[in-house]
Parts: sequence; structure tokens; C-alpha cells
Amino acid sequence: MRRLRVLGLTAAAALATVALAAPASAGGSTTWKVTVTNLTPPGPGAPGSQPLSPPLFVLHSNKAHVWRVGELASHGVAAIAEDADNSVLESALPQLPGVRTVFTGAGGPIPSGQSRTFMVRTSGRFDRLSVVTMLVNTNDAFTGLDALRLRGHGATLERMAYDAGSEANNELVGFIPGPCCNHPFVRDPEGQLIRPHQGITGVGELDPALYDWQDPAARFTIQRVT
Repeated sequence: MRRLRVLGLTAAAALATVALAAPASAGGSTTWKVTVTNLTPPGPGAPGSQPLSPPLFVLHSNKAHVWRVGELASHGVAAIAEDADNSVLESALPQLPGVRTVFTGAGGPIPSGQSRTFMVRTSGRFDRLSVVTMLVNTNDAFTGLDALRLRGHGATLERMAYDAGSEANNELVGFIPGPCCNHPFVRDPEGQLIRPHQGITGVGELDPALYDWQDPAARFTIQRVT
């Protein structure tokens, strides 16, 4: 049931972008306000069932790519999806052609049901935004944006959770970094492609009643400021 619903949402998400107005000027810079809302349900006690890790923001051109469904996760994307470790991509991405800005959003994890707003700036051909943030009470679930072109007045998009495919979803306490378990940097390697995540299914020690979610996992509201 979940698999059918999630795969259906994959196609729907591609069509869910709010209609955009005329493109921004090709030469100047534009400031955008990006609000990330954690749509996973609250769990018993703070900070909820699936906090989102501090999101990594990447401003780039169409010559660069951070992640894509159906491809292998890079080492840096896997580091975020498995352990909420942004440092690998923060170090590696600025060296790549087509990447302009890489930073981690301030404020710490985003609890279930809460939002946090960040500012980003595009300039000329560097008008794509990618975001990666982990659902921390999982083996390697993440959500985010894949090379979204920022233009017009903005957009509102809801995104499902994705499986990085780099770690088996054993749902065992000893492999999960979030507040439910506190075991970062312990891996059960898997070599699969990025794909829609099936959620917490009860195959291990995590209770789906406490840690599962229904798609979508996050909402990204983007507004042009200047």
C-alpha cells in the first residue's frame, strides 16, 4: 500500500510546483526566502518522531548536480542521509565547476511540525537550488530539493522522503543517529540507488506507531525578496 502511494507521489511531485512568473534577470542577483517545514507527525515528547537535520543548501548552475532519484548517492549525500553529516559536501562541492555557494542552515534540527526560514541568493546562471536534510530517526532517509530553478516570484513544493540506498533499512537502534537511538557513524552498507523511502515498517526495533510518517515529509516555500 505504502509503495503504491509513494510511487504515485513521485509522479505527482513533479507536477506540484506552483506556477511561476517570468524569469528573473539573467545578469543580476536575486535574494530568496526559503522556509522548510517538517511535515512528519509529532511523536511522544520533543523533538517529535522525525526531526530534520540542519539542511545543506547548494546554489549552482545546470552544470552541477548534487543528487537525483535513480542514481547512486555520492559519499557526501550518503553522509547526510546516514548521519546528518554535512561536512563532506561542504568541503567537496565548492571545488566543483558550476557550484557557487554551499552552506548549512543555522538553528539546528527542525522538529516535527515546525518551520525554519533561510535566505539564499542566486546570480546569473547560478540559479539552481539543491537541498539535503536527513530524517534523523532512520538508517538513511532524507528529503530535499533536486536542482530546482529559482525564478519568478517563487514556489511551494511538498517533497517525500527518499532512501539514499547507501545503508540497509534494518531499523536497529545501534545503527540510527537520531535522538531515539544516538548511534551515529555506525553503518550497515547497501549499494542501491536513490529511491522513494518505504518508511518505518517494523522490521527492526523501531515502532512504526512512533517513528513512521505519511508522505510528504517536508514543504519548501520559496519567496522572492529582491
